[in-house]
Amino acid sequence: MSGLNRFLDQIRPTVRAVIRRDGRLLVQVKQKSGKPPYLTLPGGRQDPGETMEAAVARECLEEIGAEVAVGPLLHVADVFKPKHGKLRHQIEVLFACEVAANYIPRLGPQPDKSQIATIWVSPDDPVRAFHPNYGTALGDSAAPLYLGRLDG
Repeated sequence: MSGLNRFLDQIRPTVRAVIRRDGRLLVQVKQKSGKPPYLTLPGGRQDPGETMEAAVARECLEEIGAEVAVGPLLHVADVFKPKHGKLRHQIEVLFACEVAANYIPRLGPQPDKSQIATIWVSPDDPVRAFHPNYGTALGDSAAPLYLGRLDG
């Protein structure tokens, strides 16, 4: 398969929350059937007519059961994820967000179908597999930063 035939028809706008506390990062643990677990940031698809800030707040409420204060833009990336034998092109926009001081990680009322947990992790832990791999960007204070192409 070559050229544009490798891609699904539409680019998907996606927002993510970067939530930090005491040097740790709040993440979702996901696992697909027969595959090892991996980590991802809370967030998801932006709906038509929805602002990016409203989308990240909605996604956090649904997936991690938390109302978030949406802060500044941190990073933007082109993410290419395998889907149905092709690649889905996502534009991922990462925002700094905050949860209440008494927030305890949990699944929200509408978690992603592959989401199995919500936990705090060190962003520097090399054992943890982030999908997509944001590399050192999650620990980088320089923002906003275009992360380029990431494979998901």
